[in-house]
Amino acid sequence: MSTCLRSCFLLAWVLLLCVIFCNFASISAQNRRPKNVQVAVRANWEGTPLLLEAGELLSKEWKDLYWEFIEVWLNTEKDQADSYTAKDCLKRIIKHGHSVLREPLASLFGFSLTLRSASPRLVLYRQLAEESLSSFPLSDDIILNNAGGGISKNEINDEAKSDHLLVGINPKTPGGKCCWVDTGDALFFDVADLLFWLRSPTRLAGDSFQQPELFDFDHVHVTSHTGCPVAILYGALGTDCFREFHVILVDAAKEGRIKYVVRPVLPAGCEAKAGLCGAIGARDSLSLGGYGVELALKNMEYKAMDDSAVKKGVTLEDPRTEDLSQEVRGFIFSKILERRPELTTEIMAFRDYLLSSTVSDTLDVWELKDLGHQTAQRIVQASDPLQSMQEINQNFPSVVSSLSRMKLSDTVKDEITANQRMIPPGKSLMALNGALLNIEDIDLYL
Repeated sequence: MSTCLRSCFLLAWVLLLCVIFCNFASISAQNRRPKNVQVAVRANWEGTPLLLEAGELLSKEWKDLYWEFIEVWLNTEKDQADSYTAKDCLKRIIKHGHSVLREPLASLFGFSLTLRSASPRLVLYRQLAEESLSSFPLSDDIILNNAGGGISKNEINDEAKSDHLLVGINPKTPGGKCCWVDTGDALFFDVADLLFWLRSPTRLAGDSFQQPELFDFDHVHVTSHTGCPVAILYGALGTDCFREFHVILVDAAKEGRIKYVVRPVLPAGCEAKAGLCGAIGARDSLSLGGYGVELALKNMEYKAMDDSAVKKGVTLEDPRTEDLSQEVRGFIFSKILERRPELTTEIMAFRDYLLSSTVSDTLDVWELKDLGHQTAQRIVQASDPLQSMQEINQNFPSVVSSLSRMKLSDTVKDEITANQRMIPPGKSLMALNGALLNIEDIDLYL
């Protein structure tokens, strides 16, 4: 009996300690939260797959690159296991994009992809896919087979019309089909139906139906011939149905039987069928690049403290509660305390001195004379000039003191003086690899 009571008592103590530890951990986590607020502008449409955006970026450079990218991806898809993380998938997409590009465009491909500038184009394809589904009445056989007999034709048409009014929503296909082919006369959701249509000369040669309208941004296969019946494939690279339809339509286009067009769309509910790399970016909300703001919050409350502790050599700040990760005149005291915990009192006293010191970083007028030249020299001599220029622009007040103490090279000064003689006052020029660029025409978000 006593053993049972002792066990229950120990169990109660263990549970109490666990509760106390969890509460302490949650309080500590709350204290470590950053004291800033980040605001981002999100798009009003659903996310788009990065794999499809990569194809659109390549197509903007040259339309044939789109088809080369598709073939490269399909040829290497079987050799890759479907066990990637999001980071691995992004690296793989960029790697295949580099394989069809030449320098210096290849080095800019990854940067352009992260800007998500091709997402609006995919939203346009979604709207065209909605029009394809809603404007063409489905047959009773397709509805019964794909809907399992539980949905009527009127219900499907009403749902398509209502979704057509929503901008940026992934289209919903009957039966959860992820790909279909629009010929203007029929919609084919199965490969067997498409093959039957291709093997019917009367249907291919028929002029009784109106051909689907094509646009300049459509992806027309390089082997297609003008005047042939148009076959538009709606689907997403990475799905099995896209591979099956693509192989058949490419062969038919090479034989001169159809004009093969692809409009990349990932319908609703097909994210799992596209695989991890094919669906990355589709499930997340899209933040618009170039728009955002960060609000830094500062506590302006006054605190009453007993200053008698200063006379005794005791610091006013407790290293256990004070945020010591902030830099104070070049020192990060959290790291120093980790290395020398036995000198906590002296280290905190030194920190108090730095915080209350009257030493000023104010520069005299004569120290600003060559500040522009010194800044240019720091950027030119850096191992990564672009990164150095970004850091200086974003943290100029904190680095201006060190820049003013840099010894100016005569070579840099002479080169800057020569450039100033060539460029009129008030003018700005930008050159990339020696080629002059028009600043007014540059837009990173196009």
